[in-house]
Amino acid sequence: MKKRLSLILMIVFMLCAALIPSSYARALTLSTGVINADNVALRKTASANGSAIARLNEGTVVKILESNVNSEWYRVESGTRTGYVNRLYVDIDASLPSYQLDYTGTIFNVQKDVNVRAEPSLKAKKLGKANKGDAFKVTQAYANGAWHQIDFNGVVGYVSADYMELKANVANDLLSGIEVTGGSLSPAFSPTEYGYVLTATQGEVNITASANEGVKVSIGNTGIPTTKYTINSGNSKTIRISVGGVVKYSIYLVRDVLTVGTWNIKRGNENLEMQGWLIAAEKPDILGVQEVYINEKEHTDNLLSVRTKNAQYMTFAETIKYPSGGHYGIGQISKYKPENAEMTLLSSEDKEQRCLQKVEYVIDGKRVSVYNTHLSYDSATLRKKQFAEVLKIMNADKNEFKILTGDFNAKESEFSGFTRNYKIVNTSATKFYTYSNKLIGMSQIDNIIVSKNITVLNARAIPTEYSDHYPLFAFLSLN
Repeated sequence: MKKRLSLILMIVFMLCAALIPSSYARALTLSTGVINADNVALRKTASANGSAIARLNEGTVVKILESNVNSEWYRVESGTRTGYVNRLYVDIDASLPSYQLDYTGTIFNVQKDVNVRAEPSLKAKKLGKANKGDAFKVTQAYANGAWHQIDFNGVVGYVSADYMELKANVANDLLSGIEVTGGSLSPAFSPTEYGYVLTATQGEVNITASANEGVKVSIGNTGIPTTKYTINSGNSKTIRISVGGVVKYSIYLVRDVLTVGTWNIKRGNENLEMQGWLIAAEKPDILGVQEVYINEKEHTDNLLSVRTKNAQYMTFAETIKYPSGGHYGIGQISKYKPENAEMTLLSSEDKEQRCLQKVEYVIDGKRVSVYNTHLSYDSATLRKKQFAEVLKIMNADKNEFKILTGDFNAKESEFSGFTRNYKIVNTSATKFYTYSNKLIGMSQIDNIIVSKNITVLNARAIPTEYSDHYPLFAFLSLN
């Protein structure tokens, strides 16, 4: 059901939201991908039982011929071979328009010079040498994963990525690069990708942002383009980056936090590939998904299509079974193996059947109940019954830590029963911001509710046209 997102004046505490660039508004044709692990099978058929044609190593560039095959495979071309690779092991950043960059490559990390070769291999013919400091037009970055293809005096040549520093050729209001140490940036950098999750792997993280010569870059309020941040375990920080005096980019720095999200995907909304890409870029540990459709006969499984390499476990709760063989309901994808799962049907009268899904996980030694629901949209009276049933079940739950995600189809006042024992992430008092630090509107129908022993460190709402709902993510700490 199409939801109207109302403009809310947010006034109390800062929970930050992200804005996906409009160039990603609709489904895109994927063109290239990069293998993200070693020894990945290129299979003859789109099945885990398909015979392996070859094994691909991390960094291998593949041409995507067909996506979402059997809900979880790409048909790809690698060299002279064509086969199927599980989508979890293919990063598609390189396929998106904003990642097709105009690069200049400069020779570095050598004493004097480096060999330029005719093919992306150390065994290939030498075309000549490139001196330290020489700059070249890059015609294909990361060709075959570990090499950059360049224009070498009018001839196609290859230089090892170890000896060439890339710089994107951009307008003066964009960054040409972001480099980090002490953590990993997601998604990969692109000048027109304005928001990132930086997962810290240690207590100190260094960030360097670059732009064209003469353009002032400031990370945070430092006034300089290189900044060091310290972050304790179980914490989150929001970092804004300005280019030419205008805030343009945001980095959400996290360390050892639990990232939980909720999203009504509208049965994929003909954007399953890009929904999966968006979810993967946010690195959720657990995601409650509403309006899920599965049909084995049609080789359709929405949860398979949006699960990520980080969150591969899936749990489905069916509310409708169609005569055609289709199944409709809600589900969860998770990093953690489900310890127990159950589903309770909610009062639905003569309306569409609704339910409450419960999945238990053990997270850092703590048993956590994660609930997911999708309440009725066409009757406030019926929702009142459903809210009461959900609250009764959660209050009776003996687990100490409880999280509820969902599309509640409700006004803020309808959540009043939860205010005593729980914290509501998305309220009219919550401030959500775009990457450029401007307020955005977000209604309360999509929400995350947590028990009071869970700290809400930060949250993000992401405006997107991949669905008629905005995904909501919260960074949490279990106390």
